[in-house]
Amino acid sequence: MFNLRNILTSIALLYTATVCADMPRDYYPDNIEGRNRGDLKTELHKLIKEHVRIQYGANGTWVVFRQSDIRPDGSIWDMYSGNVRYFPASGSHRDMNIEHSVPKSWWGDSYPYTVDASFDLHHLVPADADANSAKSNYALGEVDGTASYDNGYTRIGKATGMPFNVFEPHDEYKGDFARMYMYFVTCYQDYTWVSAGPNMFTTGTYPTLNNYSQELLLKWHRQDPVSKKEIDRNNAVYSFQYNRNPFIDYPQLAEYIWGDSTEYAFHFSGAATAASKLDITSGTTILCGSEVMGGSHTVSYTVKGEYISSPIYLYVSGTNSSSFDITPTQLEPEEVCAATGATFTITFHPNEYGFHEAQLTLQCDNLPDDIIVQLRGLCMPVEPAVVSVDNLKASYSKTSPDILLALRNNNEAVTWYIDGNRLADNTFSPASLTTGTHTIQFKTSHITGKVRVVITE
Repeated sequence: MFNLRNILTSIALLYTATVCADMPRDYYPDNIEGRNRGDLKTELHKLIKEHVRIQYGANGTWVVFRQSDIRPDGSIWDMYSGNVRYFPASGSHRDMNIEHSVPKSWWGDSYPYTVDASFDLHHLVPADADANSAKSNYALGEVDGTASYDNGYTRIGKATGMPFNVFEPHDEYKGDFARMYMYFVTCYQDYTWVSAGPNMFTTGTYPTLNNYSQELLLKWHRQDPVSKKEIDRNNAVYSFQYNRNPFIDYPQLAEYIWGDSTEYAFHFSGAATAASKLDITSGTTILCGSEVMGGSHTVSYTVKGEYISSPIYLYVSGTNSSSFDITPTQLEPEEVCAATGATFTITFHPNEYGFHEAQLTLQCDNLPDDIIVQLRGLCMPVEPAVVSVDNLKASYSKTSPDILLALRNNNEAVTWYIDGNRLADNTFSPASLTTGTHTIQFKTSHITGKVRVVITE
């Protein structure tokens, strides 16, 4: 985000860029294609959230209004009333407000504003002060019955089928407001909604519009198509903020995100192709269990997909990539799209102790992004068998016969000690020891241990 709130100058604000005819397509990156629903919405979010913050008030917002909200006859374009007013020589109009079409109380900001949404010209418009006051922070909607306020352009009253009051704009502008709101929930999909915001919005990146607002905004969006006024306004705001409202440039985006085309992938050409999908997503973790040094085992994983026509290639990367092998490294689309899916195996064969992690990448021409999956396994030392001194008792008398010492569950050579002294022939002789407690110790190349015995008369 360009944070220029304190350094914007009047020269910069009065500059208006020339928008070429193919500007919308040049502005939008190719990676928007092939997506739908939340994936498409999030890519648009990444694009439009990066913009210049314009100084709020007479020396900022109102300077933009002189370019973005002016009628051909020079009067102020007010969507909230039919009053004809003209811009003063400088500054703001005393009978009009800077209106947040999406109420600022919905994200909890108040003057002096601190968050980008409060400054965003794509939803700030000049509005008749009385109508703005009557609108309050109500949601959009259609008034049921008699309005409590109606000036011919702004109607306020009880929502049809909903338990709250709403603001209903003139039919001429219903599509304008719908596309403003679509822009807003895309640009600011990471906000948390408060006050009356939940009447239309849900917290979260998708869908962000609740069922009520999806139905309403799509209805208005379809009934009132993009007008020349909106196109001109979008270009004007872009010349100051350097971001655009994609739902004006490409109105069909709304259908691919919330509407009747959510099962299809968006393309700038307008071609309708079914959206490719897999049932495995980036961030998935495949646990490969534990293995001993030098050992190996396999884990199977099945992938299912829809509308996949190109092979899926699999490869492993990362710090411990040599500990994981994938078979096969190519999944055929016919198998992936079959009811049983396509199965690949991961062979985990660690070569050092500890945790092992790597990344498995699934790459397919049908998918807009690679899918990156985490592989995890653990290499543990071989657990030793439980060993014990064979046939050794806790106490012996000095008259007890000699005992040949041996370890049970051991295949390695053993060295024996009595009270720290090595036994040459691995023979324990009670008669050679004094009465009392003595320590017998054993050592192999991997293990060591001690036992105590008591010698009596």
